[in-house]
Amino acid sequence: MPAATTKALTMMAIALPTMFAVIAVFMVATTALHKAFPAEVEEEED
Repeated sequence: MPAATTKALTMMAIALPTMFAVIAVFMVATTALHKAFPAEVEEEED
């Protein structure tokens, strides 16, 4: 394989799982912050 293709596949193999890991960290952090600081529920008046 050409060097550019090998580099692209290597970057994809590293960047794709890393991207999902970063997204998972933000999801866990968001969930933890929502549990730590719950938002007040505002009731609507008719």
